[in-house]
Amino acid sequence: MKSLKRVLTSIILVLFLGVLPCEALANTGGSGDKLLALTFDDGPGPYTAQLLDALSAKGAKATFFLVGTRVASNAELIKRQQEEGHQIASHAWNHPQLNTLSSDALAAQLNDTANAITAITGTTGFYLRPPYGSYNATVQAYAGVPIILWSVDTLDWKYRNAETVKNSIVNGAQDGAIILLHDIHPTSVEGAIAAIDILQAQGYEFVTVEELFSRRGVTPVAGTVYTSACSTVTKDGEEPKEDPTGADYDESKLDSHWAYEDICFVKERNIFQGTSDTAFSPDKYMTRAMFVTVLSRLYGGDLNEYANVFSDVEPGSYYEKSVAWAAANGIVEGTSEDTFSPDDFVTREQMSALMARYADYANLNLKATVEKADFSDDADISDYAKADVYKLQEAGVIQGTGDGAFEPQGKATRAQTAKICHVFVQDFVDVKAITDTIK
Repeated sequence: MKSLKRVLTSIILVLFLGVLPCEALANTGGSGDKLLALTFDDGPGPYTAQLLDALSAKGAKATFFLVGTRVASNAELIKRQQEEGHQIASHAWNHPQLNTLSSDALAAQLNDTANAITAITGTTGFYLRPPYGSYNATVQAYAGVPIILWSVDTLDWKYRNAETVKNSIVNGAQDGAIILLHDIHPTSVEGAIAAIDILQAQGYEFVTVEELFSRRGVTPVAGTVYTSACSTVTKDGEEPKEDPTGADYDESKLDSHWAYEDICFVKERNIFQGTSDTAFSPDKYMTRAMFVTVLSRLYGGDLNEYANVFSDVEPGSYYEKSVAWAAANGIVEGTSEDTFSPDDFVTREQMSALMARYADYANLNLKATVEKADFSDDADISDYAKADVYKLQEAGVIQGTGDGAFEPQGKATRAQTAKICHVFVQDFVDVKAITDTIK
Protein backbone atom coordinates (compact mmCIF):
# COMPACT_ATOMS: atom_id res chain seq x y z
CA MET A 1 0.00 0.00 0.00
CA LYS A 2 1.37 3.37 -0.93
CA SER A 3 1.58 6.17 1.57
CA LEU A 4 -0.81 9.08 0.94
CA LYS A 5 0.54 12.21 -0.67
CA ARG A 6 -0.07 15.26 1.48
CA VAL A 7 -1.15 17.47 -1.33
CA LEU A 8 -3.83 15.02 -2.42
CA THR A 9 -5.17 14.33 1.03
CA SER A 10 -5.47 18.05 1.70
CA ILE A 11 -7.54 18.73 -1.39
CA ILE A 12 -9.81 15.75 -0.83
CA LEU A 13 -11.84 17.83 1.61
CA VAL A 14 -13.51 19.30 -1.46
CA LEU A 15 -15.72 16.22 -1.42
CA PHE A 16 -17.15 17.32 1.90
CA LEU A 17 -17.81 20.99 1.19
CA GLY A 18 -21.27 20.47 -0.31
CA VAL A 19 -22.55 23.16 -2.71
CA LEU A 20 -19.77 25.52 -3.72
CA PRO A 21 -20.04 29.28 -3.04
CA CYS A 22 -21.83 31.65 -5.43
CA GLU A 23 -18.56 33.26 -6.45
CA ALA A 24 -19.65 33.89 -10.02
CA LEU A 25 -23.08 35.29 -9.19
CA ALA A 26 -23.36 39.04 -9.02
CA ASN A 27 -24.36 40.82 -5.85
CA THR A 28 -26.85 43.05 -7.59
CA GLY A 29 -28.01 45.16 -4.72
CA GLY A 30 -27.58 45.96 -1.06
CA SER A 31 -24.65 45.40 1.23
CA GLY A 32 -23.16 42.12 2.35
CA ASP A 33 -20.95 39.67 0.56
CA LYS A 34 -22.37 36.63 2.36
CA LEU A 35 -26.09 35.96 2.36
CA LEU A 36 -28.03 33.14 4.02
CA ALA A 37 -31.72 32.24 3.97
CA LEU A 38 -33.16 30.60 7.08
CA THR A 39 -36.40 28.78 6.27
CA PHE A 40 -38.88 27.35 8.75
CA ASP A 41 -41.42 24.64 7.88
CA ASP A 42 -44.64 23.31 9.44
CA GLY A 43 -45.69 26.41 11.36
CA PRO A 44 -46.87 28.65 12.70
CA GLY A 45 -46.25 26.92 16.02
CA PRO A 46 -46.00 27.64 19.73
CA TYR A 47 -42.39 28.87 19.40
CA THR A 48 -42.86 31.11 16.36
CA ALA A 49 -43.43 34.25 18.44
CA GLN A 50 -40.20 33.64 20.37
CA LEU A 51 -38.39 33.24 17.06
CA LEU A 52 -39.87 36.45 15.69
CA ASP A 53 -38.75 38.34 18.79
CA ALA A 54 -35.18 37.14 18.29
CA LEU A 55 -35.15 37.82 14.56
CA SER A 56 -36.38 41.34 15.18
CA ALA A 57 -33.74 41.99 17.85
CA LYS A 58 -30.96 40.71 15.58
CA GLY A 59 -32.13 42.39 12.37
CA ALA A 60 -32.50 39.03 10.63
CA LYS A 61 -35.15 37.95 8.13
CA ALA A 62 -36.49 34.47 7.41
CA THR A 63 -38.92 32.61 5.18
CA PHE A 64 -41.83 30.70 6.72
CA PHE A 65 -43.40 27.80 4.81
CA LEU A 66 -46.84 27.53 6.38
CA VAL A 67 -49.10 24.48 6.65
CA GLY A 68 -52.56 25.46 5.47
CA THR A 69 -54.42 23.90 8.39
CA ARG A 70 -52.47 26.14 10.79
CA VAL A 71 -53.09 29.41 8.95
CA ALA A 72 -56.53 30.57 10.08
CA SER A 73 -55.87 29.93 13.78
CA ASN A 74 -52.58 31.87 13.66
CA ALA A 75 -53.68 34.95 11.74
CA GLU A 76 -52.02 37.42 14.11
CA LEU A 77 -48.67 35.64 13.97
CA ILE A 78 -48.80 35.59 10.17
CA LYS A 79 -49.66 39.29 10.04
CA ARG A 80 -46.70 39.94 12.30
CA GLN A 81 -44.42 37.91 10.02
CA GLN A 82 -45.57 39.99 7.10
CA GLU A 83 -45.27 43.33 8.90
CA GLU A 84 -41.74 42.57 10.09
CA GLY A 85 -40.49 41.85 6.60
CA HIS A 86 -40.34 38.06 6.56
CA GLN A 87 -41.39 36.02 3.54
CA ILE A 88 -44.52 33.91 3.82
CA ALA A 89 -44.74 30.80 1.68
CA SER A 90 -46.69 27.56 1.27
CA HIS A 91 -46.03 24.09 2.68
CA ALA A 92 -49.32 22.66 1.31
CA TRP A 93 -52.58 22.21 3.20
CA ASN A 94 -51.98 19.25 5.50
CA HIS A 95 -48.41 18.10 4.74
CA PRO A 96 -48.96 15.21 2.28
CA GLN A 97 -46.46 13.83 -0.20
CA LEU A 98 -47.59 15.88 -3.17
CA ASN A 99 -46.09 13.53 -5.74
CA THR A 100 -48.50 10.78 -4.66
CA LEU A 101 -51.70 12.80 -5.20
CA SER A 102 -54.13 12.97 -8.08
CA SER A 103 -54.19 16.20 -10.05
CA ASP A 104 -57.40 17.32 -8.35
CA ALA A 105 -56.08 16.59 -4.86
CA LEU A 106 -52.81 18.32 -5.65
CA ALA A 107 -54.60 21.42 -6.92
CA ALA A 108 -56.71 21.52 -3.75
CA GLN A 109 -53.64 21.28 -1.51
CA LEU A 110 -51.98 24.20 -3.26
CA ASN A 111 -55.00 26.41 -3.87
CA ASP A 112 -56.58 26.03 -0.45
CA THR A 113 -53.29 26.96 1.25
CA ALA A 114 -52.70 29.94 -1.02
CA ASN A 115 -56.24 31.19 -0.52
CA ALA A 116 -55.98 30.90 3.27
CA ILE A 117 -52.75 32.91 3.35
CA THR A 118 -54.11 35.50 0.92
CA ALA A 119 -57.14 36.02 3.14
CA ILE A 120 -54.78 37.17 5.92
CA THR A 121 -51.99 38.92 4.02
CA GLY A 122 -53.82 40.30 0.99
CA THR A 123 -50.96 39.09 -1.22
CA THR A 124 -50.44 36.23 -3.67
CA GLY A 125 -47.63 34.27 -5.31
CA PHE A 126 -46.37 32.28 -2.33
CA TYR A 127 -43.29 30.16 -3.02
CA LEU A 128 -43.84 26.42 -2.46
CA ARG A 129 -41.87 23.92 -0.45
CA PRO A 130 -43.35 20.45 -1.01
CA PRO A 131 -43.55 18.43 2.21
CA TYR A 132 -40.67 15.96 2.54
CA GLY A 133 -39.10 17.63 -0.48
CA SER A 134 -41.15 15.23 -2.62
CA TYR A 135 -42.31 16.36 -6.05
CA ASN A 136 -42.58 15.27 -9.67
CA ALA A 137 -43.36 16.79 -13.04
CA THR A 138 -47.04 17.14 -12.13
CA VAL A 139 -46.21 19.12 -8.98
CA GLN A 140 -43.91 21.34 -11.02
CA ALA A 141 -46.62 21.91 -13.62
CA TYR A 142 -49.28 22.77 -11.02
CA ALA A 143 -47.11 24.84 -8.67
CA GLY A 144 -47.41 28.14 -10.51
CA VAL A 145 -44.56 29.47 -8.33
CA PRO A 146 -40.90 28.63 -7.69
CA ILE A 147 -40.34 25.43 -5.70
CA ILE A 148 -37.82 25.84 -2.88
CA LEU A 149 -35.85 22.97 -1.38
CA TRP A 150 -32.63 23.49 0.60
CA SER A 151 -28.86 23.12 0.54
CA VAL A 152 -28.45 22.62 4.31
CA ASP A 153 -30.66 20.13 6.16
CA THR A 154 -30.23 20.57 9.92
CA LEU A 155 -32.25 17.41 10.68
CA ASP A 156 -33.62 19.39 13.61
CA TRP A 157 -36.78 17.27 13.68
CA LYS A 158 -34.66 14.17 14.29
CA TYR A 159 -32.12 15.29 16.87
CA ARG A 160 -34.20 17.84 18.85
CA ASN A 161 -30.95 19.29 20.23
CA ALA A 162 -30.25 23.02 20.08
CA GLU A 163 -26.47 22.59 19.99
CA THR A 164 -26.69 20.16 17.08
CA VAL A 165 -29.00 22.52 15.21
CA LYS A 166 -26.64 25.44 15.81
CA ASN A 167 -23.63 23.46 14.61
CA SER A 168 -25.46 22.26 11.51
CA ILE A 169 -26.30 25.82 10.53
CA VAL A 170 -22.85 27.20 11.28
CA ASN A 171 -21.00 24.34 9.57
CA GLY A 172 -23.24 24.42 6.52
CA ALA A 173 -23.16 28.19 6.09
CA GLN A 174 -21.94 29.52 2.76
CA ASP A 175 -23.05 32.35 0.55
CA GLY A 176 -26.34 31.61 -1.17
CA ALA A 177 -27.34 28.70 1.08
CA ILE A 178 -30.94 27.89 1.98
CA ILE A 179 -31.20 26.29 5.42
CA LEU A 180 -34.04 23.97 6.46
CA LEU A 181 -35.53 24.23 9.96
CA HIS A 182 -38.89 23.80 11.70
CA ASP A 183 -40.31 26.42 14.07
CA ILE A 184 -42.52 23.84 15.80
CA HIS A 185 -39.59 22.58 17.91
CA PRO A 186 -38.11 24.71 20.74
CA THR A 187 -34.65 23.28 20.12
CA SER A 188 -34.81 24.42 16.49
CA VAL A 189 -35.62 27.96 17.52
CA GLU A 190 -32.91 28.01 20.20
CA GLY A 191 -30.31 26.57 17.83
CA ALA A 192 -31.19 29.01 15.06
CA ILE A 193 -30.96 32.00 17.38
CA ALA A 194 -27.52 30.89 18.62
CA ALA A 195 -26.29 30.33 15.06
CA ILE A 196 -27.38 33.81 13.96
CA ASP A 197 -25.10 35.43 16.53
CA ILE A 198 -22.10 33.37 15.41
CA LEU A 199 -22.64 33.88 11.70
CA GLN A 200 -23.45 37.57 11.91
CA ALA A 201 -20.08 37.98 13.64
CA GLN A 202 -18.56 36.27 10.58
CA GLY A 203 -20.19 38.78 8.25
CA TYR A 204 -23.27 36.85 7.17
CA GLU A 205 -26.56 38.60 6.55
CA PHE A 206 -29.86 36.73 6.98
CA VAL A 207 -32.41 37.44 4.26
CA THR A 208 -35.59 35.94 2.84
CA VAL A 209 -35.36 33.49 -0.05
CA GLU A 210 -36.90 36.10 -2.31
CA GLU A 211 -34.27 38.68 -1.35
CA LEU A 212 -31.51 36.09 -1.61
CA PHE A 213 -32.43 35.44 -5.23
CA SER A 214 -32.81 39.12 -6.04
CA ARG A 215 -29.43 40.10 -4.61
CA ARG A 216 -27.67 37.18 -6.25
CA GLY A 217 -29.06 37.94 -9.70
CA VAL A 218 -31.41 34.94 -9.84
CA THR A 219 -34.78 35.34 -11.54
CA PRO A 220 -36.93 32.54 -10.06
CA VAL A 221 -39.12 30.66 -12.52
CA ALA A 222 -42.45 29.03 -11.71
CA GLY A 223 -42.16 25.24 -11.47
CA THR A 224 -38.37 25.31 -11.26
CA VAL A 225 -36.84 23.72 -8.17
CA TYR A 226 -34.13 25.64 -6.29
CA THR A 227 -31.79 24.28 -3.63
CA SER A 228 -29.83 27.51 -3.13
CA ALA A 229 -29.11 30.77 -4.93
CA CYS A 230 -26.47 28.77 -6.81
CA SER A 231 -28.29 25.77 -8.21
CA THR A 232 -31.54 24.24 -9.35
CA VAL A 233 -32.56 20.60 -9.70
CA THR A 234 -34.48 18.75 -12.34
CA LYS A 235 -37.13 16.03 -12.32
CA ASP A 236 -38.07 14.23 -9.12
CA GLY A 237 -35.39 16.01 -7.10
CA GLU A 238 -32.75 13.71 -8.51
CA GLU A 239 -30.07 16.03 -9.88
CA PRO A 240 -28.78 19.59 -9.75
CA LYS A 241 -29.43 21.23 -13.10
CA GLU A 242 -26.52 23.62 -12.96
CA ASP A 243 -23.17 23.80 -11.31
CA PRO A 244 -22.41 26.87 -9.16
CA THR A 245 -20.98 28.84 -12.09
CA GLY A 246 -24.15 28.46 -14.09
CA ALA A 247 -22.86 25.95 -16.66
CA ASP A 248 -23.95 22.36 -17.14
CA TYR A 249 -20.61 21.19 -18.49
CA ASP A 250 -20.58 19.09 -21.63
CA GLU A 251 -17.37 17.71 -23.11
CA SER A 252 -16.58 20.96 -24.90
CA LYS A 253 -16.57 22.84 -21.57
CA LEU A 254 -15.23 20.19 -19.24
CA ASP A 255 -11.62 21.35 -19.37
CA SER A 256 -12.58 24.49 -17.44
CA HIS A 257 -14.03 22.53 -14.52
CA TRP A 258 -12.15 22.48 -11.20
CA ALA A 259 -12.18 18.65 -11.17
CA TYR A 260 -11.04 18.22 -14.79
CA GLU A 261 -7.90 16.22 -13.94
CA ASP A 262 -9.82 13.97 -11.56
CA ILE A 263 -12.55 13.38 -14.14
CA CYS A 264 -9.95 12.52 -16.79
CA PHE A 265 -8.31 10.08 -14.36
CA VAL A 266 -11.49 8.14 -13.61
CA LYS A 267 -12.75 8.23 -17.20
CA GLU A 268 -9.48 6.95 -18.64
CA ARG A 269 -9.66 3.98 -16.28
CA ASN A 270 -13.35 3.38 -17.00
CA ILE A 271 -14.22 3.95 -13.35
CA PHE A 272 -16.76 6.56 -14.46
CA GLN A 273 -18.68 6.93 -17.69
CA GLY A 274 -20.65 9.92 -18.93
CA THR A 275 -24.33 10.51 -18.37
CA SER A 276 -24.67 10.64 -22.17
CA ASP A 277 -22.42 10.39 -25.21
CA THR A 278 -21.51 14.07 -24.91
CA ALA A 279 -21.77 14.93 -21.20
CA PHE A 280 -20.14 13.89 -17.95
CA SER A 281 -22.50 16.01 -15.77
CA PRO A 282 -19.92 16.71 -13.06
CA ASP A 283 -22.31 18.65 -10.85
CA LYS A 284 -25.10 16.13 -10.65
CA TYR A 285 -25.44 14.38 -7.32
CA MET A 286 -24.30 10.77 -7.00
CA THR A 287 -27.05 8.23 -6.53
CA ARG A 288 -26.74 4.86 -4.83
CA ALA A 289 -26.86 3.17 -8.22
CA MET A 290 -24.08 5.37 -9.61
CA PHE A 291 -21.74 4.85 -6.70
CA VAL A 292 -22.15 1.08 -6.51
CA THR A 293 -21.46 0.98 -10.25
CA VAL A 294 -18.24 2.93 -9.66
CA LEU A 295 -17.16 0.38 -7.04
CA SER A 296 -17.91 -2.51 -9.38
CA ARG A 297 -15.67 -0.92 -12.01
CA LEU A 298 -12.90 -0.65 -9.45
CA TYR A 299 -13.34 -4.39 -8.93
CA GLY A 300 -13.19 -5.05 -12.66
CA GLY A 301 -14.26 -8.70 -12.42
CA ASP A 302 -17.09 -10.70 -13.98
CA LEU A 303 -20.48 -9.62 -12.58
CA ASN A 304 -22.62 -12.10 -14.50
CA GLU A 305 -22.57 -14.73 -11.78
CA TYR A 306 -24.53 -12.48 -9.41
CA ALA A 307 -28.34 -12.40 -9.31
CA ASN A 308 -30.43 -9.39 -8.43
CA VAL A 309 -32.36 -9.64 -5.14
CA PHE A 310 -34.08 -6.24 -5.06
CA SER A 311 -37.58 -5.56 -6.38
CA ASP A 312 -36.79 -1.96 -7.38
CA VAL A 313 -33.64 -2.74 -9.39
CA GLU A 314 -34.80 -2.72 -12.98
CA PRO A 315 -33.72 -5.76 -15.03
CA GLY A 316 -31.28 -4.73 -17.72
CA SER A 317 -30.46 -1.40 -16.08
CA TYR A 318 -26.86 -0.19 -16.20
CA TYR A 319 -26.52 -0.83 -12.46
CA GLU A 320 -28.33 -4.18 -12.11
CA LYS A 321 -25.26 -6.43 -12.08
CA SER A 322 -23.22 -3.97 -10.02
CA VAL A 323 -25.85 -3.89 -7.28
CA ALA A 324 -26.16 -7.67 -7.34
CA TRP A 325 -22.38 -8.04 -6.97
CA ALA A 326 -22.17 -5.48 -4.15
CA ALA A 327 -25.07 -7.03 -2.25
CA ALA A 328 -23.71 -10.56 -2.60
CA ASN A 329 -20.34 -9.50 -1.23
CA GLY A 330 -21.60 -7.48 1.74
CA ILE A 331 -20.63 -4.09 0.34
CA VAL A 332 -24.15 -2.71 0.18
CA GLU A 333 -27.41 -3.44 1.95
CA GLY A 334 -30.96 -2.69 0.90
CA THR A 335 -33.02 0.17 2.25
CA SER A 336 -35.66 -2.39 3.21
CA GLU A 337 -35.97 -6.15 3.06
CA ASP A 338 -36.33 -6.21 -0.72
CA THR A 339 -35.59 -2.67 -1.99
CA PHE A 340 -32.35 -0.93 -2.90
CA SER A 341 -33.59 2.64 -3.70
CA PRO A 342 -31.18 3.14 -6.62
CA ASP A 343 -32.13 6.78 -7.23
CA ASP A 344 -31.59 7.96 -3.66
CA PHE A 345 -28.63 10.27 -3.16
CA VAL A 346 -25.53 8.87 -1.49
CA THR A 347 -24.70 10.73 1.70
CA ARG A 348 -21.16 11.31 2.93
CA GLU A 349 -21.48 8.68 5.63
CA GLN A 350 -23.01 6.18 3.22
CA MET A 351 -20.22 6.77 0.72
CA SER A 352 -17.64 6.27 3.46
CA ALA A 353 -19.28 3.04 4.59
CA LEU A 354 -19.47 1.65 1.07
CA MET A 355 -15.89 2.58 0.25
CA ALA A 356 -14.57 1.10 3.51
CA ARG A 357 -16.50 -2.12 2.92
CA TYR A 358 -15.09 -2.27 -0.57
CA ALA A 359 -11.59 -1.76 0.82
CA ASP A 360 -12.16 -4.73 3.13
CA TYR A 361 -13.48 -6.81 0.24
CA ALA A 362 -10.43 -5.91 -1.87
CA ASN A 363 -8.04 -6.82 0.97
CA LEU A 364 -6.72 -3.27 1.25
CA ASN A 365 -6.42 -3.66 5.00
CA LEU A 366 -7.57 -0.24 6.18
CA LYS A 367 -7.85 -0.29 9.97
CA ALA A 368 -9.07 2.24 12.48
CA THR A 369 -7.31 2.53 15.81
CA VAL A 370 -9.26 5.56 16.99
CA GLU A 371 -12.51 5.33 18.93
CA LYS A 372 -13.76 8.73 17.86
CA ALA A 373 -13.22 10.78 14.71
CA ASP A 374 -11.79 14.25 14.95
CA PHE A 375 -14.99 15.90 13.73
CA SER A 376 -17.05 18.46 15.61
CA ASP A 377 -20.24 16.65 14.59
CA ASP A 378 -19.00 13.14 15.35
CA ALA A 379 -22.18 12.51 17.35
CA ASP A 380 -24.22 13.02 14.18
CA ILE A 381 -22.55 10.14 12.34
CA SER A 382 -24.89 7.14 12.29
CA ASP A 383 -23.76 4.16 14.35
CA TYR A 384 -23.57 1.86 11.32
CA ALA A 385 -21.07 4.17 9.60
CA LYS A 386 -18.86 5.30 12.49
CA ALA A 387 -16.17 2.61 12.21
CA ASP A 388 -15.97 3.06 8.45
CA VAL A 389 -15.72 6.85 8.68
CA TYR A 390 -12.97 6.50 11.30
CA LYS A 391 -11.14 4.01 9.11
CA LEU A 392 -11.10 6.32 6.08
CA GLN A 393 -10.26 9.38 8.13
CA GLU A 394 -7.30 7.70 9.79
CA ALA A 395 -6.08 6.52 6.38
CA GLY A 396 -6.27 10.09 5.15
CA VAL A 397 -8.88 9.39 2.48
CA ILE A 398 -11.46 11.77 3.96
CA GLN A 399 -11.23 14.98 5.89
CA GLY A 400 -13.76 17.38 7.32
CA THR A 401 -14.81 20.83 6.23
CA GLY A 402 -12.87 23.94 7.04
CA ASP A 403 -14.94 24.25 10.23
CA GLY A 404 -13.97 20.77 11.41
CA ALA A 405 -17.30 19.06 10.72
CA PHE A 406 -17.94 15.95 8.65
CA GLU A 407 -21.58 16.68 7.71
CA PRO A 408 -22.46 12.97 7.44
CA GLN A 409 -25.87 13.52 5.81
CA GLY A 410 -24.53 15.84 3.09
CA LYS A 411 -24.57 14.78 -0.57
CA ALA A 412 -21.71 14.61 -3.09
CA THR A 413 -21.60 15.38 -6.81
CA ARG A 414 -20.07 13.27 -9.56
CA ALA A 415 -17.09 15.62 -9.72
CA GLN A 416 -16.50 15.44 -5.98
CA THR A 417 -16.76 11.65 -6.12
CA ALA A 418 -14.26 11.58 -8.98
CA LYS A 419 -11.88 13.52 -6.73
CA ILE A 420 -12.05 11.04 -3.86
CA CYS A 421 -11.84 8.06 -6.24
CA HIS A 422 -8.74 9.59 -7.86
CA VAL A 423 -6.99 9.80 -4.49
CA PHE A 424 -8.25 6.41 -3.32
CA VAL A 425 -7.15 4.61 -6.47
CA GLN A 426 -3.84 6.40 -6.87
CA ASP A 427 -2.75 5.81 -3.29
CA PHE A 428 -4.32 2.49 -2.42
CA VAL A 429 -5.10 0.32 -5.39
CA ASP A 430 -3.90 -0.84 -8.75
CA VAL A 431 -7.14 -1.08 -10.69
CA LYS A 432 -5.83 -3.74 -13.08
CA ALA A 433 -4.69 -5.95 -10.19
CA ILE A 434 -7.78 -5.71 -8.01
CA THR A 435 -9.54 -8.82 -9.27
CA ASP A 436 -6.45 -10.99 -8.87
CA THR A 437 -5.90 -9.63 -5.37
CA ILE A 438 -9.45 -10.51 -4.33
CA LYS A 439 -9.23 -14.00 -5.79
